[in-house]
Parts: sequence; C-alpha cells; structure tokens
Amino acid sequence: MTNKWWNPWGDCVFYAGGGVTFGFSGVGDGYVLAVCRVCNGDIGSGKSQLKDLSSNTNVDKPFTKHTNSDSGLEPAKPNEKPRVVVLGSGWAGCRSVAEPIGRIQPAISREPGSYFFLANCIGIDAHKHMVHCETVTDEVETIDPWRFTVSYDKLVIALGSQPSTFGIQGVKQHASFLREVHHAQEIRRKLLLNLMLSDVPGISVEEKKRLLHCVVVGGGPTGVEFSGELSDFIMKDVRLRYSHVKDYIRVTLIEANEILSSFDDRLRRYATKQLTKSGVRLVRGIVKDVKAQKIVLDDGTEVPYGLLVWSTGVGPSPIIQSLDLPKAPGGRIGVDEWLRVPSVQDVFSIGDCSGFVESTGRQTLPALAQVAERQGKYLAGVLNKIGKAGAGHANSEKEVEFGEPFVYKHLGSMATIGRYKALVDLRQSKDVLVHHRISIKVSLVQLHASVKFGLRSQCLSVKVVLVHQPLSIKVGLVRQQLSVKVGLLSSVKFGLMFLFLDDLW
Repeated sequence: MTNKWWNPWGDCVFYAGGGVTFGFSGVGDGYVLAVCRVCNGDIGSGKSQLKDLSSNTNVDKPFTKHTNSDSGLEPAKPNEKPRVVVLGSGWAGCRSVAEPIGRIQPAISREPGSYFFLANCIGIDAHKHMVHCETVTDEVETIDPWRFTVSYDKLVIALGSQPSTFGIQGVKQHASFLREVHHAQEIRRKLLLNLMLSDVPGISVEEKKRLLHCVVVGGGPTGVEFSGELSDFIMKDVRLRYSHVKDYIRVTLIEANEILSSFDDRLRRYATKQLTKSGVRLVRGIVKDVKAQKIVLDDGTEVPYGLLVWSTGVGPSPIIQSLDLPKAPGGRIGVDEWLRVPSVQDVFSIGDCSGFVESTGRQTLPALAQVAERQGKYLAGVLNKIGKAGAGHANSEKEVEFGEPFVYKHLGSMATIGRYKALVDLRQSKDVLVHHRISIKVSLVQLHASVKFGLRSQCLSVKVVLVHQPLSIKVGLVRQQLSVKVGLLSSVKFGLMFLFLDDLW
C-alpha cells in the first residue's frame, strides 16, 4: 500500500487493545492490509474484547439462514501482494476513540485489496492461515450475524485485555470498570442518579450515606487518579450544585497493599498525604464478596456503597484464553524475542494480550501503552524485513534473518492525584535521560507554568517533550483510563505539579 495510507498517524498508524495498545508503523508497499476491529457492539468504545464466549464465539454453533461460513477473503495468490491481518484496533496516537476509526475506513477504501471489518473474531485456524469472524449486530434480534473468514499471510494478534475480577463473586454484576466510553457513561449516570435519589423526601440518613458513598477498589495509577479527580469533582462542583449532600458524599479507596506500589516510596507517601487531604478515605483490605449495595472485606467488614468502581488491573480476555496457542505466565499469548508465536507459522502478537514464553528467560512486560507502541514499531520493521526478503507469503519466512530481538526500556511512570498535582517516577529511565536532565527540567517548568496560568479548558491533552530525545512522555491526561474519567466530569480544570524531580535525578 502507498505511504499516504499511513500518513494521518505519523509514525504510529493506530493502536489496539484499550489502553494497552499496539502501534503499527510504516508497513511498506509490499503488503495489503486487512484490519478486523474486535468489539462488543459499542463502536465508539475502542474495546478489543469479545462478547461472552458461551453465547457468541462457538465456531461450531449452527448457522442461521443469513449466515454463510463459506464466504470470505481467499488466500493471496503468488503473484499478489501478501496480506497482513491485524486483529484489534482502538485508541492511542489519536486523542479520541472515534478518530482512528473514522480515518482508517476511508484510507483503506482507497487501497485495492485492503479492508477494514467491524466484526468479532470467533476463532483462528493457524494451520490453514485463516481467521473466523462474525459481524457485529449490536444485540439487534432481527439481524442475524454474518460469519465469514479472512485468510492471511501474516497475522498480528493485538486483542488487548479485560479487567481482572479475580473470580470474586458479584463484581461483574454490580461494579463499574474504567476501560471504555460506555463505562464512563455508566459511572456518570449512576452518580447523578444517586445525587437525585438522595434528595427524595423520606430517605433515611443511612440510605443517603450509602447512595452518596463512592468506593474505588484498586490502588494502582488508574484507581488513584480516578479517586483524586472524583474527589476534586465532588469538592468543587457537586457540593456547590447539590448543597444537601455536602455532609454525606465521600470517596473511599480500597487497596490490599500499598497504593502506587510501583512508584518510589517517597512518592507513595506524598500521594497518600495528598489524597487524604483531598478527602479520599484510604482503606487497606481484600474484597471477598460484592453484593448489590455493599462489599465484604476479608476481615468481615461490610462497606456499603452507592457507586462501586473496580480498577484492579487487567488480564487475558476470553478469546485469548480460548485460542490453542502457546501461553505465557498469566495466560497471555506466548511470544519469543521477536514477538513471534512459537510453534505456529506467520503469527505475531503484541500489546496486553502477549507475553514472553518462559523459555526466553524474560519477564512479562507491563500492560502499558509505551510497551505496546514500541512493540508495534518494532514489529513493523520485522514485517518489512520479511517482505523485502521475498518471504511475505505464508510459510516462506524460515530462512529470514529478523535482526536484533525486541528490547524494552522503561521511560518512567506518571499519575495524577487531583488538586492540580501529579507524580513522575523516572528512576528506571536514568540511563536514557541522564544526559538531558537540564532540558527536561526546563520543559517541565515551562509545562507547569503553561498549564497553571494559561490553560483552563475542560479536558487538557498535554505532552512533555524531552528535548533532543526521540521519545516523549504522554501525560496521563490522554490515557484511555483518564479519558474514561474525563467523560464522567462535566466541568474539570486540570493542572500538573511535578514533584520530587531533584531527588529523582
């Protein structure tokens, strides 16, 4: 395909797997592309999971009268360009979820042999080099889903992940998650509904306290960020507009261990202090059971709630678990040092759904956008090498030299904690940043001044540019998790304060 197809996204065309994404950069003219956007019917959500496998993904399920198992894209012929099939699409390089979808479709329509499908992947036949798909009907009973197949020469699996519930009973039924746009809409609806219900005459004080109690489970960056911003929203907006709730509404953050456990200890202490000051109640405990109006901790404590938000990390989605492919520790698809899936030909996996197999001796990488983005760029280079070597077609890459294996270097972590404050932990990135500390400090000071005195919009997209470095730290305000939170807030003013930088050098 021509270069113009990729230009709208610069180096990274698009990303897949909500928040835990992959970037695909500059696959050359030697390929045609078929992108299958895996979703659950919510087109704007960026979701890369499947529906409940028990009802929607059984390949042997009897076909309805409108279903055709024989139709699909046939294998590329020897005189045609090989086909790369990418499973998954979503947000990352673009600021909105819908933006990449709106750009991919018209771009692909101009490229002969390239396609974009809005469908569920219901199975992969790695031996036949074929992906089984089912169209999305958005739960419409009158339309039968259409099943089709897509043959591939190279397959890239980037199906992301799903929230981890650890098998705790009642979580899926009663908790809201921080993953998709519809989750933000659900949180907003519940919060506003509870605010209205709490003002109904005859509501007891205890019931009012329950309705206005917002509980967040999970003390990682996402849970901490949400708790801080929600508390700010309550303090600065809710208490002004709903004066009757000021003595009842509160936010509780429950974590089994330390909050922000991956951050420096000094930053954790500071975050604890600031969250407490902003009105967030911190509770250490393990959730054992979730009921309709309360959660039960391991010590028997019952915590009533009106809004429960679950943010305890992510894990493999049902489709990833069901695939007959090698698995890495934790249930992800296993890959080698070159992001290939062992024991099957022409299959690669990147993003949250992939992890190194034990034989590589490498640890599974964290579910971060910076991991997936660099994996995508690296894999694009590998595919281009394969194409230039004339091995782009199926079962023809055995003698190709892939070059250096993929190496990931962590560039640091960041988390906002509300009250115009944020934490930046650059301990693990000193080897990359040591020669640029002055430039970085200047950039951070300039950014802070700009945000504090110049920008007062509802949602800020801020980027810290590291001078003379071929990289950038994308501030948490443009992460999917925080975009979910932004969707909750009707009037939010964000600011950033960078802390402990001198100590971190």
